[in-house]
Amino acid sequence: MVLRNLFRRRGRTALTLLGIAIGVAAIVALGAVAGGLRQGFASMTRGSEADFIVTQAGALTAILGSIDQAVADELQAMPEVAAVDGLVFANTILDDGSYLFCFGLDPQGFSIRRFRVIEGERLDQASVRRGRPLLLGRQAAERLHRKVGDLLHIGEIPFRIVGLYETGSNFEDSAAVVSLEDAQTLTVQPRRVTLLYVKLRDPAMADAFRARMARRFPDLSVITTVGFADQEYMVRVVDAMAMAVAGLAVVIGGVGMTNTLFMSVFERTTEIGVLRALGWRRRRVVAMVLQESLALSLLGGLAGIALGVAAALLARRAGGWIGAWGNQFTPEIFFRALVTVGVLGLVGGAYPAWWASRLQPVEAMRYEGGAGGRVSRPLPGGMPLRNLLRRRTRTALTTLGIAIGIAAVVALGGMAEGMYAMFSQIWRDSQVDLIAMQANVDSDFSAIDERVGSRLAAMPEVEAVAGVIFAALSTEKMPMFLLSGYHPRSFVMGHFRIVEGSPLTGPRQILVGRRAAEQMGLKVGDTLRLQESTFRVVGIYETGVAYEDIGAVVSLREAQVLTGKPRQVQIYYIKLKRPQEAASVRDRMKAAFPGVDFALTTEAEQVVSDLRVMQQMVGQISFLAVFIGAVGMLNTMLMSVLERTREIGVLRALGWRRRRVLGMILRESLLLGILGGLCGTALGVLLAAGVARMPGIAQAFTPLFKPTIFLQAAVVSLVAGALGGLYPAWRATRMRPAEALRYE
Repeated sequence: MVLRNLFRRRGRTALTLLGIAIGVAAIVALGAVAGGLRQGFASMTRGSEADFIVTQAGALTAILGSIDQAVADELQAMPEVAAVDGLVFANTILDDGSYLFCFGLDPQGFSIRRFRVIEGERLDQASVRRGRPLLLGRQAAERLHRKVGDLLHIGEIPFRIVGLYETGSNFEDSAAVVSLEDAQTLTVQPRRVTLLYVKLRDPAMADAFRARMARRFPDLSVITTVGFADQEYMVRVVDAMAMAVAGLAVVIGGVGMTNTLFMSVFERTTEIGVLRALGWRRRRVVAMVLQESLALSLLGGLAGIALGVAAALLARRAGGWIGAWGNQFTPEIFFRALVTVGVLGLVGGAYPAWWASRLQPVEAMRYEGGAGGRVSRPLPGGMPLRNLLRRRTRTALTTLGIAIGIAAVVALGGMAEGMYAMFSQIWRDSQVDLIAMQANVDSDFSAIDERVGSRLAAMPEVEAVAGVIFAALSTEKMPMFLLSGYHPRSFVMGHFRIVEGSPLTGPRQILVGRRAAEQMGLKVGDTLRLQESTFRVVGIYETGVAYEDIGAVVSLREAQVLTGKPRQVQIYYIKLKRPQEAASVRDRMKAAFPGVDFALTTEAEQVVSDLRVMQQMVGQISFLAVFIGAVGMLNTMLMSVLERTREIGVLRALGWRRRRVLGMILRESLLLGILGGLCGTALGVLLAAGVARMPGIAQAFTPLFKPTIFLQAAVVSLVAGALGGLYPAWRATRMRPAEALRYE
């Protein structure tokens, strides 16, 4: 009976299954991506044959750390240590805009042995005439369509693919391996490594090694290879992103399922009345509807698992971060998906089941289907609104489904605009005309030699150049502490308005933003410990930019020491003598410095990866909102047309042409989309405001809602309404009056 009831309306059931499947597919696909990253970090350590990983202490993520390579020599001399290997990690961007992670390793070291060459030569055996040797992961080779012998340009450096490898880790097999020296050249990090692999002579010496490291290198962290992945900040961030996006899709799909079940129960009102008259108790009616709900969610879950697996496999060939991360399927992902659909089935079926159980047998048996519900008195919206309000619950559920997607679009759009406005205000207040970052690497990994800054400052068009380093550190009072490093006399420092104390004048001094000082309980004269360095608070500042006011400023030299980037900067801010010539100066700088990206401050999203990723997320969420919202709309409008079959037949018999019927249904669909868009816009503004008040990185910027965001939300809701109403409207026009009037 359960399946028979569900498939009475095959089209409606299929659409509901699709909505649930999309949500489950998001859980599976994004869970596999997050699992791929976690498994990749675990493989980086456990597969290296090392006992410990040595990283920079206080760094938010180990892959952005920097350690002097001389430390490896000292570790090698310790009595507990058998061998030490350095790793340089780089996130590079190829000419086609795709990402490629690179591991820099010693070709003779022990940690490179996990990269099993399946075609070509090992790195230490290769001799190439042109370019530098590179091993490419099998999955990366498939994604990039490269083979042994091909040239691969990373930035300005040509690499020759000498071999293909496999490790069994999707993360590593989607990357490349180069020699340690070549990776240091690529990342502009001479004699420095990201982290160190340490192999002990005897595992029993672990405690002695830890104690010796704590005494000798208090600014370094020692992590076991087993616990490395669980402690990595990036893994936690990707997990949270995956859960948020998957949760959005599941909620929208769940609303659609509730809508479907309610419509199913509603059109079977007479049948349920007969069953109640035959002696069915309320408990049995509830059980029947819940069984249908669970069956619907289970079928959607199974379809979603298959769809999610296919989507994750296709993501391997993507050119962005997701394709570079790879994916990893675990029983936990599928178990989570099935538990989710089980809960979804119970929650989604709860209200329809309760409603069905409250039906009185006599009233239910008098119900006449097909004629539509109660006709409301005239309303300002005219016939479209009156038709929608015939089934208030169904209309409300459909509106909610659209509103959730629109809310995500508005909230993310406001946060993206807030982030961009934050940087724009910094650049505007500091009179920055151009920004420069290392070319062909992610902005978080950018490193530019200070000699480049000296050459830029010597150009006749340039008035001033300021180098800056941004860092996210971990402290006891603030898990994410935002730090900026500038030269104390750079032109940018005029942007920081000192409200207490004095500016930076000497070493080991720090300026703290007012909001950070309040949160950490700091005042002028206090000391603040960052990693193993102690700074004295000499001033409290305000800029009006949340990112800066919740952070701190130290001298550029101090920031270089903290981040392990001696004589380097992450970004150069450039002030021109004639700002109106910025575009032409930028082009000349690009020609003179091919290893550096230059951009106008109005084009910052081209080089600042955080802005670019946020924009991509807004676009992807918009697509998800349109697709799932259109599916829910299509379901609702089909049911509306079906239950008004006789009414449409009467209208056709009275002379309504097909074009008029088409317009009526499309207006209802568009009105439903508009209602969802309005509710979603309000919900999105509230959601973004709530996120901005959360502790941590969310406090670093304030959402900004430009008219374009609301315009985008309106377009998304209208497109969802149009797509969702198109087929039902066409179907309504195909009804023949005589057949429609005979519909029961």
